[in-house]
Amino acid sequence: MKKLLVFLCLAFLACPSWAGKEGGVRFGLLGGFTSSSTNVEQMKLSSVSLYHAGVALHVPVGPTFAVQFQLQYQVKGATLDKMDTSPASFQSLETKVGYLELPIQFQLRIPLPVVRPYLFGEPFLGYALNLYSKSLEDEVKDFSKANIQRMEYGLGLGGGVDVWKIQVSARYFWNFGSLCADDGKVSTNAVAETVTSAFKDKRHFNGFSVTAVLFF
Repeated sequence: MKKLLVFLCLAFLACPSWAGKEGGVRFGLLGGFTSSSTNVEQMKLSSVSLYHAGVALHVPVGPTFAVQFQLQYQVKGATLDKMDTSPASFQSLETKVGYLELPIQFQLRIPLPVVRPYLFGEPFLGYALNLYSKSLEDEVKDFSKANIQRMEYGLGLGGGVDVWKIQVSARYFWNFGSLCADDGKVSTNAVAETVTSAFKDKRHFNGFSVTAVLFF
């Protein structure tokens, strides 16, 4: 996995030499806002406003279709304000996970002269690099102790506009699979016990994001 991530980073760093022509292959820098939460039951839950940043490679395939590869650091999280279910009882638990993600965006575009709107579907694959999970009782920054799955995969759907060298888009994304590494794990660690109880049975991060890309 580490070798694959290094290869992808080097490939994206080499991409600027391919870019340049209007309407052709383009390389850009991206950044944006992420609001994520989970579909956890029996809890008072609030989303966490976080961020993402990275690089993009835009490859046109005909006048109405394009593929856009992105490599980005994406932070997702949720705040559990109240939990009164067995085996744990919490008044507060904040969890943030930073992922290195590879989304591949398939764009259906309207080829207008100046403003080019588009719709897209975006499968993605990610690997968690860091973790922050804190309750009133405990704090954990180790994935095994917090019992959080490091691999993630999912799908995003959305739309955007492309004007000159700037692209702005919005999407809703779904993470598939379980956020909990071991649904049956029992731990004396307060955070791990709560995360396991909260995210088992296919609980995961879902959310909304807005992204801006500056192409060169």
